[in-house]
Amino acid sequence: MADKVIGAAASDRSPEALLKQAVSGAKAKPAVVPDARRRLPTIDPLLAGVTAAALVLGLAIGAGAMSFTSSKADGASQSLAQIQSRLDARHADLGRLQTEIEKLGKVLAQVQDATESVRSEAKNRSATLNDRIGKSEQAIVTKITSLADRQEQTERDQTSKIAALTAQLEKRAAAPAPAVPVVAPQASKPSQAEPAETGSIPDKPKATAPAVIETWAVREVYNGVAVLEDRRHRLVEVGPGDTIPNIGKVDSVERRGRGWTVVTKQGLITSQTW
Repeated sequence: MADKVIGAAASDRSPEALLKQAVSGAKAKPAVVPDARRRLPTIDPLLAGVTAAALVLGLAIGAGAMSFTSSKADGASQSLAQIQSRLDARHADLGRLQTEIEKLGKVLAQVQDATESVRSEAKNRSATLNDRIGKSEQAIVTKITSLADRQEQTERDQTSKIAALTAQLEKRAAAPAPAVPVVAPQASKPSQAEPAETGSIPDKPKATAPAVIETWAVREVYNGVAVLEDRRHRLVEVGPGDTIPNIGKVDSVERRGRGWTVVTKQGLITSQTW
């Protein structure tokens, strides 16, 4: 009975038998298995050692590969973490740089606005200054023109006065000289008897010298007529009996020493140099 079961189990395990059963569709009777086949196969110790060594080596290689893979995974994760941290730092730097750029842009805009305001103010000041300069130039030209006109008018007036004075001098020079009356000498009066000295005789008052008038000067004398000049360079012709402005009547025109003198009630007019 045991032999049948063993044979059936062996035939069931054989692929050829199964194939034959499938092809033929019939069950073959189990063959008698000899005792030698029912024994367990003998294992070669060398082959077993090699197999065990190969198994241990495979396990070691697998473990190393797993550890290497795990270390690689750890290194990769660390590298990824470092890269991520660097990226985060770069993003932070970019954010700060963007903020600084925005600040610089605002400052630049303020500087541009200030520059534009300064330029506009400078233009306005330049325009105002140009207007003032133009007005000043016009005023100066007007004053110079007015002064030139006044100078020309003064020169014309002086020329006309000099011409009139020259004409008067020429007329006076052409006119005949007036006769000078001869004063007859007075008869000598009889000398009076000197009074007898009865006591001390008072001193006679000393005659004071007439004052010299400083506001007028004698410039020329012809035919008994004197040409006088005042401090304002105004010329006046006077003779005995004429009146000098602010001085009075002329008593006489006399030659004293090397110069001429006009005698008035206020004093003497001499040839002065100013």
